[in-house]
Amino acid sequence: MTVYVSDCIVGLFAIQNGKVLAYELFSKDPEVIAKRMTLFELGEEISELKNIEARLKGKGVRDLVTTQPNPASEFLKENFRQLAIEYKFVKDQSELNKILSEVSVARTKTSISKLEKRDKLIIQAVSLIGDLDRMLNGLTERLREWYGLHYPELRVIDHLKYIKKVEKYGRRNSFEDFTTSMGMELRDDDVAILQKYAVNLAGMYDLREKTESYLNKIVPEEMPNMAALLGNVLAARLLAQAGSLERVAKMSSSTIQLLGAEKSLFKFLKDRTITKPPKFGVIFLHPDISTARKEQQGRIARLLAAKLTIAARADFYSKENLSKILVEDYKRRLELIRQMKL
Repeated sequence: MTVYVSDCIVGLFAIQNGKVLAYELFSKDPEVIAKRMTLFELGEEISELKNIEARLKGKGVRDLVTTQPNPASEFLKENFRQLAIEYKFVKDQSELNKILSEVSVARTKTSISKLEKRDKLIIQAVSLIGDLDRMLNGLTERLREWYGLHYPELRVIDHLKYIKKVEKYGRRNSFEDFTTSMGMELRDDDVAILQKYAVNLAGMYDLREKTESYLNKIVPEEMPNMAALLGNVLAARLLAQAGSLERVAKMSSSTIQLLGAEKSLFKFLKDRTITKPPKFGVIFLHPDISTARKEQQGRIARLLAAKLTIAARADFYSKENLSKILVEDYKRRLELIRQMKL
């Protein structure tokens, strides 16, 4: 005989033809109830279910159905208030209403927390890197112009090295290789503010470096297949363009190929006589595309997007690491494209 098992705020119940064959009551703690109900509905093994299975097995029951929804869940939906009183879970309906309200709040909190996946952390981190890059370019140029009034002969191409020199030496005559300069003299307070500026700017470069290191750690953990194909930072940028890993997993390869090129695409759709359709979005930053011959870039972009479609679905749905297979097949097909005579 088939027995159906389901849960309600009161506990776990085994039902057959509208009759309760076995049950396990939950604690009255709303947080505990919310957790037990969530675990059961996710198909997790909980102690209440094990106790019911053991009890029914002793009665000869072998066919136990826990898949939701089922006839037991419908029965409990209509009768949980009566069962709460009958099995002395609560004293009256007022107490039940209070617990029901608190459990609803607890389950809502649980649902919201589950919606916020770790891919959101990746999106925030790569967005911070983008913001820092934009700010650092402008702020570093400002320091060069400002300090250049004092020491225009200082020629250091690397931004961070230039900043470190200003931070360390301050006045131009403190430089070990200083001889002479056309620049203006500075007072102590002028030097002090420039050095303070350099210190804070160096701190921003340090923050960028640490954020990128953080990305390099969490991206392979959360989406190993996409990271293997794109690299950690570019995979994070593609994710940020989509908004979530779930969205990427549901996209076609052509949509992934054009992520980041929406403006160009809309412009083309608006007036096809003026512009050409875009061939790629952010994946153009992949060196296999950006360094390829122009006539091969479209083919390589389509190949990479097709592999990313498989990678994203594996990362989101199955959590299976297919990176070795995907990368090997991608490289093999890439070589064929490069050998083609166009």
